[in-house]
Amino acid sequence: MKILIFGSGVQGTLFGVRLALSGHDVTLVARGDRAAELRAVGAVIRSATSGRVDSVRLPVIEHVTAATKADLCLVTVRREQIEEVLPTLAAATGIGLCLIMVNHANGSEPIFEALGRRRVVLGFPGAAGGLEGGVDRFIEVSEQPTVIESSAPEIAAVVRDAGFRVELVRDVDSWLRRHAVFVTAICGALYQVDCDAVRLAASPQLVRNFVLAVREGWTALDRLGVVPAPLALRTIFCWVPLPIAVKYWQSLLRSPRGDLYFARHARHAVTEMAALAADVRALTAEAMPNLQNLFASIDAARLL
Repeated sequence: MKILIFGSGVQGTLFGVRLALSGHDVTLVARGDRAAELRAVGAVIRSATSGRVDSVRLPVIEHVTAATKADLCLVTVRREQIEEVLPTLAAATGIGLCLIMVNHANGSEPIFEALGRRRVVLGFPGAAGGLEGGVDRFIEVSEQPTVIESSAPEIAAVVRDAGFRVELVRDVDSWLRRHAVFVTAICGALYQVDCDAVRLAASPQLVRNFVLAVREGWTALDRLGVVPAPLALRTIFCWVPLPIAVKYWQSLLRSPRGDLYFARHARHAVTEMAALAADVRALTAEAMPNLQNLFASIDAARLL
């Protein structure tokens, strides 16, 4: 397939390299320093678990135009950028399907209206990490495979053949809303300790507040009829006794995964977290004191 990667940060670079190595014709969309970096050293990924490094020289373009052609476009921009890129993608009628892998909780209707429902596949990446000196140092999230909506098994197969674990999900918008509550809560807690996952783990009270915040948000979503969170997450957040949930998250946060999964992204994504928090606030008017407290930490971090 001819594949375009719209957004060549951590996720776009990882997917671009792996899709290229699995035999696809991949082009990256990047601008400024990132475009220069990719042209100079190539797209480089390094597994934080195995240490394996893969590097591929890929074409880089800075603009998508009406003449741009691709069978598939992976959109891996941040939440606050999606409204900006939709008109560009809508005008690029030479692009077939768009796999939207953007963290959002405001519903996908604006995306469908802009691009047409039949051009859109919803998903979410099952990896995390950060760029260090031009190298994408990533970790695959063992607890969360890459999500692809179940109506697009052919796209799931492409992603799976590139080496990713894939979970087919029927209602991706519900999945994204649950995830938005979770990720804004944990990032809000991290902003209270300068994005230090080990420091957060050392405070049972802060971790307890984070768990209660997710419970509050998910209870509000329950009342709206949003499809429940995946079983493993719902178990650890909602069904096990609170002290056990707190210990679980303390253990994960103090491990290297705490920084790789959460803190590294939180340091560079304050604007995205603020946009996601606004999405969640718009979903419900329920009183959620613990979650609102963490949203206030996001607001404060954004002002720094």
